[in-house]
Amino acid sequence: MLFCLFVCANQIRGQRHWTVADGLPTGEVQQIVELPNGQMLVNCEGVFCIYNGRTFDVVPCDQNKAYQLPRYTNRYGLLWEGDSVLWLHDFYRIFCFDARQRLFVTNAASRLNDHLLEAILSDKANTRQPTLTQRSIINSLHIGDITLAVNDRQGGLWIGTRSSGIFYQPPHRAKPEIHTGNDPLIGMARSRSHRSGQTTFVLELPDGRQLRCDSLSHLGYFLPEQQTIISLNEKLPSLNQYRYMVGACHTDGDWVAVYTQNGIFMLNTKTDTLTSFPHANEIERYSSKYNCMLKDHEGRLWIGTQNGLFGTTPADSSVFRVTGMTNNCIRSLVLDDKGHVWAGTSYGVSRITPTVVNLGADDGIPAISMMDRAACLTDDGRLVFAIGGGMAVAFRPDELIGSEKPLTVVLTRMELNGEHVTNLPHSLSYMQNYLTFQFSTLNYATPSHDRYRYRLGGLEHEWNTCSDGSGLCIASYKALPPGDYIFEVQAATASGEWGPVTRQAFVICQPWWLTWWAKLLYSFLVLAIGGWLIAFYLKKKKARMEYENDQRVNRLFELREEARHQFAESANIAPDKITINAEEEKMVSQMLKAIEAHIDDEEYNADKLAKDIAMSRASLYKKMQTILGITPTDFIRNVRLKRAAQLLADTQLTINEIAGRVGFVTPRNFSSQFKKMFGVTPSEYREPQ
Repeated sequence: MLFCLFVCANQIRGQRHWTVADGLPTGEVQQIVELPNGQMLVNCEGVFCIYNGRTFDVVPCDQNKAYQLPRYTNRYGLLWEGDSVLWLHDFYRIFCFDARQRLFVTNAASRLNDHLLEAILSDKANTRQPTLTQRSIINSLHIGDITLAVNDRQGGLWIGTRSSGIFYQPPHRAKPEIHTGNDPLIGMARSRSHRSGQTTFVLELPDGRQLRCDSLSHLGYFLPEQQTIISLNEKLPSLNQYRYMVGACHTDGDWVAVYTQNGIFMLNTKTDTLTSFPHANEIERYSSKYNCMLKDHEGRLWIGTQNGLFGTTPADSSVFRVTGMTNNCIRSLVLDDKGHVWAGTSYGVSRITPTVVNLGADDGIPAISMMDRAACLTDDGRLVFAIGGGMAVAFRPDELIGSEKPLTVVLTRMELNGEHVTNLPHSLSYMQNYLTFQFSTLNYATPSHDRYRYRLGGLEHEWNTCSDGSGLCIASYKALPPGDYIFEVQAATASGEWGPVTRQAFVICQPWWLTWWAKLLYSFLVLAIGGWLIAFYLKKKKARMEYENDQRVNRLFELREEARHQFAESANIAPDKITINAEEEKMVSQMLKAIEAHIDDEEYNADKLAKDIAMSRASLYKKMQTILGITPTDFIRNVRLKRAAQLLADTQLTINEIAGRVGFVTPRNFSSQFKKMFGVTPSEYREPQ
């Protein structure tokens, strides 16, 4: 109890305390300067750091390159030269800080002149003592051993100390009330859980009955007039599977949703029938332990579980999980006087609609667990959340969540391939493709109210959201392909209004082998290689065709020689033996038929033969030269002689008779021609020796 009171007493002030654990080099703070972008530069006895929105990052400073004072001073001081150059001095040195680049320059001595040096060391540049107003705040906070006090642009007070780091007091605004002991508001909030004695929950029904459940998970109807209870467990045995019934909520008509620590179901209070909750499967992917439930003025159901808050959309009966809350263990749900949904969690309070806003220590809300189903709206418009142990927090929503304008987002740190860079080069090599952006609104007063969204143009079209309430977000992109990019980020306050967009453009260049001139070279090479391959292919094809043609010609020669040999050696004339294709075979067959028809006609000659087969003499001559290498006249004579040889072998006709039958006028001419062809006389051919 005492511990909770101590925690709440500190949190209600809304102050923060930064020490070495938060990144300060030491607890000895000698200077605090607000930079033009809103960041705070801190000098911890010669070691400098800068606030990034959540912690402090050390700023490298080579003290050997600072201007060494010829004699030491006994004060710290600072002087702005324009809005980007900051001169700082301690007892022994003068430092020059570039506020735009957020780094110390190394040529401080060369930039100094006598007039500037005198101004830096003048009394006007010395660290000022706290004003009366600042001193009053410091005294109320009981902070001792202070070194300086500085107000930031929001009106918050930064208090440096000699050994305890920095204390921050936010600007004055309305704070929640912490109620303890026997305060009636505590009982009012706790009574909303409807727990009393052995009763777990009570739900008033439209017909005057009450749906009640006791600590043994016995569910039934209480009849006020008869003062009796009608049990449902005996009538509906399936109710006994639920370990602990937490509460009930009206849905539609006679239906009531009853939620438990191990599931949820629907009860029809008119027919006493049970059915499954429509969205149970989706919700219980995260948790089956239900803590609270609420139906808002728009008919939406809000279901709080041990691991997430879920809402339903009446239009399409869908369910969604609420994101952006600092804690997903939902303890209580309540509506304010405007119908907005609020949730008590295990780590403070969050407004759910119209936008998610997390309230915590910055707002004076204790960052501890709220009590289950113990929240209410008072008649005067205050929301009350019971904390447990005889405590409650009460506040007016409009006073805690104002209509402040959103702040500009500052890129507090950028990393390229894991290395910190003060300024991101516009043009990056293809290997510099791992970028990290750290950003914050530097909202020191209420960082938990800010919501961020960001995207990388050239890669993403949709916004990514970030709203963990810490005041700082990080976006990382790995293995980015070459291209033009614009990193965009903006922030919104509790009102939902989005502020100005902060942009950082950069280009990841193509590797040399993917540049336009390389691609042009590739095109030439491809064309050259393609041309060479085509030429090589055509050459090979031509050679192959020539070879195949030579083979065919040689084969034709061989066939011709075989045909001519067959014609010369055999007494029989077979058209298929002395020709090499069907066309020649057909013509020879026609010639043989015509000659056989006129074989005994000594006047039958080449002209008549050409006429009989419907060819000119010249064409017939060419064909005969091609087929057998002889003239048509020679062919007619050879056919006559071969026919004579057949008659000599197969008949007993005289030689003179055979000569007449084959168209020879005189036997002498017959014998002479026969011997020329066969090498023997007709008589020798008939009777070989």
